[in-house]
Amino acid sequence: MLVMKAIALVPALAVVALAGMVFAQDPPKEPAKTTKLDFKKDIIPIIKANCISCHNKDKAEHNVMFPDKMTEEDALKNARMWRNSAREVKKGSMPPKNNGTMGDKDRAKLVEWIEAKIPRPARRPGGTTPPPTTPPPTTTGGN
Repeated sequence: MLVMKAIALVPALAVVALAGMVFAQDPPKEPAKTTKLDFKKDIIPIIKANCISCHNKDKAEHNVMFPDKMTEEDALKNARMWRNSAREVKKGSMPPKNNGTMGDKDRAKLVEWIEAKIPRPARRPGGTTPPPTTPPPTTTGGN
């Protein structure tokens, strides 16, 4: 009788163990896109010409701050800020009409690079998005 109860528990324990393994994995990501754009050659000049005057270490408007010496690695660490920047550039709210010279080509380049290099976390079944894997960017300076 005890053996039969133990055998009956095996499938239930297997399900619990499998569920634990699924939830312990990193959150899923969208499939990576490719781009031939180079961060240093293509993206930094766009940021310097259109964004850095309002989003720098001395004046981080809306808590967005691009460092003086940008690297691709830093951008990847601040994924949320860069994805939010792409969203605002796509909407046309950034840069403001009276600031910068970002034309349609530069706008498209910036969004393409961000979407290729910094994909959004994929949605989980049920429509929930996993928690972010990187902390929000820290800023220095004023508002």
